Amino acid sequence: MPAVLLALLSSFAYGVSDYLAGLKTRFLPLVTVLMVSHAVALAAITATLAVAVGDMPDAKYFEYGILAGITEAVGLAALYYGLAVGKMSVVAAVAATAPIVPVVATVITGDAPNAVQWFGIVIAIAGVSMLALDSPEENDPHALRKPSVSIVFGLITALGLGGFLLAMNHAAEGSVQWALISARVTTVAIFALAFLVTRPEGDLKIRDWGMLALIGLMLLVADSFYAVASVKGVLSVAAVLSSLYPVVTILLARFHLGERLTRGQIAGIAVVLVGAAALSIG
Repeated sequence: MPAVLLALLSSFAYGVSDYLAGLKTRFLPLVTVLMVSHAVALAAITATLAVAVGDMPDAKYFEYGILAGITEAVGLAALYYGLAVGKMSVVAAVAATAPIVPVVATVITGDAPNAVQWFGIVIAIAGVSMLALDSPEENDPHALRKPSVSIVFGLITALGLGGFLLAMNHAAEGSVQWALISARVTTVAIFALAFLVTRPEGDLKIRDWGMLALIGLMLLVADSFYAVASVKGVLSVAAVLSSLYPVVTILLARFHLGERLTRGQIAGIAVVLVGAAALSIG
């Protein structure tokens, strides 16, 4: 079950990275958080070349890596912007459907999961959606009134991150190391360009640099675990398991920020665990 374990670890790392990024974006411009964290991730993955350099893959694998970077940049930008201007519960719920992209792709190519894994995929997606839909009873003054705005950005996020899952799988077939490097070079270039265009105000303190570096490293760990899991196992299974990160984020918010879990969130966590168990058994 190495692929299942790696995908779950990927989900954990994604959840931690997103949680920390959410905390920092309360005080720092979003584009700053994205650019610095991704630059650190790029430096870290590039440093692995000093330890070991795999065979240079064909050009098509670099193209998949670049595509993975583009789709990830779009997905992350839409996610955080949607959470900032729309209804968070709606944005997160729609964004949780990202695994549908690689699932549809694997069905088309014939590499489909078995019946038990199909059950696990459906249950896991349902559980994540339950978690996202069950929001605290509080009035968010920053949320726009039109639900269509939240749905649109949620769909863009789902397509972007779903596209990343699919493109990274293909890129990793040539070389996990070079797939991660090419994707990260792409995201850094995109976020650096956005930083130069917008020129956000505010200076980073030493503590900020450390936290942003940790966010980038956790994101790199998550991407790395997912890339390996998608190659070793069935893509759709790895994609769904690595998308269970909302569970991690909710638990961190509960124990670190003192947020209380509602009955709906507890039920969602239970459903997610059932789905994960079904995927592992299958």
